[in-house]
Amino acid sequence: MLQRLLNQLRTFLLSLLYLFAIVVSAALVFQTLQLAQRRPEFQSLLKTGPISNPSNGTPTVPPISAAALTSMATPTPAVVFTKTNALSASAQKVANYHPKTGRYVSAWLPTSFSGGARDSLELNKDILDEVSPFWYSTDGSGKLYGTRDDELVKFAHENNVLVIPSVHNVDNYDGVVAILSDAQRRSGHIRNIVDEVLARNYDGIDIDYESLSTSMRESFSIFTTDLGQALHAQGKILTVAVHAKDRDYGGLGGYQDWKVIGQHADRVRIMTYDYHWRGGGPGPIAPLYWVQAVAEYARSVMDSSKIVIGIPFYGYDWPPQGNARGVPWGDIEDLINEENLTVNLMQRNNKGRVDESWLRYSSNEGNREVWFMTAAGLESKLDLVQTMDLAGIAIWRIGYEKPEYWDIVRQKLVQDPVLIQRSINPLLPEH
Repeated sequence: MLQRLLNQLRTFLLSLLYLFAIVVSAALVFQTLQLAQRRPEFQSLLKTGPISNPSNGTPTVPPISAAALTSMATPTPAVVFTKTNALSASAQKVANYHPKTGRYVSAWLPTSFSGGARDSLELNKDILDEVSPFWYSTDGSGKLYGTRDDELVKFAHENNVLVIPSVHNVDNYDGVVAILSDAQRRSGHIRNIVDEVLARNYDGIDIDYESLSTSMRESFSIFTTDLGQALHAQGKILTVAVHAKDRDYGGLGGYQDWKVIGQHADRVRIMTYDYHWRGGGPGPIAPLYWVQAVAEYARSVMDSSKIVIGIPFYGYDWPPQGNARGVPWGDIEDLINEENLTVNLMQRNNKGRVDESWLRYSSNEGNREVWFMTAAGLESKLDLVQTMDLAGIAIWRIGYEKPEYWDIVRQKLVQDPVLIQRSINPLLPEH
């Protein structure tokens, strides 16, 4: 009799625990929706104060010369965006919460904060966690040059979007090699980056040094380690864009040691696109089977909470011969409507699941072929992020997209069952 009573009591207590878990789950979903609704209440609190604009009233800062940046060796920052100046402790917890949807939603921006990129940022600021305007490059001495825009920084911070500008080597491959190969130049380059982040009120920096030789592997690892430590000492973020690969020395990314980068970067943005690239023949840009293989390798060498999957918001239009041109969705849509074209869907090929669309049309050069991401392709990639419990997505680039892509991001990431289950697991009894 006593044993039966004990069993009944145990069953009753377990039932209460499960009921509590269900209530917590519902509360988490409700809280997510409430955060999305409340966020505008905190926008005024996040303002950084006035930032000087050019005297003619134009918000965009002119290109920075290397000479101008030399004078910033000991910068006096503008009004620095901090989490403690204007917010109470309770307000900070809500207004500065990242990621906003439970997964990071990041996006690269073009150099100019205008047109479709600006429209897209304004329409989707509620779910964007961070933006990386493609602003900076460097010369062989380690100085920075490029374009800055205080208006973008101010707008982003007012809407709780982190600003993490990119430093790239698109137009100066040899300069980056010279910097990374020399300890003194490398140290000076890091100092210039940190000074610029502090002076310009950024939340961190994004490193996008591409297509280096495998001989640069050790130098790139030292650079990433030292830069991460320098930024973290100032409370700033380091993100690193890496070439997609499914093994250590695969593809173009042999010089990038993901184990090292994963230890010192806050987020590792894997460029899981350009599987078929503009200089090769036509085909899917980011087939799902390949993205999955890359993500699986990444999880084997770094913490999944740092892995960010690249999402292509662009298409490629290939001529019969020669390089493809990148095209935004709007151009593809116009082409479909004007030429009354048939859009084909490749769900799978002999390697696995693809989920991309393609079409052909006639031109003066002959038949051209266009490939671009489908809504189903975006959904499958978001499913992959959830299933593998990755950090989130990085979009190249906003302003090029089909508007419905954002609806899919909202539907898939705002109420993420993986994250809800993770929060409930500690409350459940062992069984």
